[in-house]
Amino acid sequence: MCPMPCVPQETVLRNVKLARAYVPFQKLCSLYSPIDALKRGTAFPELYSPYVGVNKHYKPPRD
Repeated sequence: MCPMPCVPQETVLRNVKLARAYVPFQKLCSLYSPIDALKRGTAFPELYSPYVGVNKHYKPPRD
């Protein structure tokens, strides 16, 4: 059993400060064609970051 009771979702929490997000402005200067945007998952070349599938910085442990 959890030592602290859960707070029901309907309960209003008072005097709670909300988190603030920092989102820098991005310069989006060009667009992919609609077909290329669908293939890449974004219309903006500056946001295109394909999944590589491997961690380039991973070093396996030595035996």
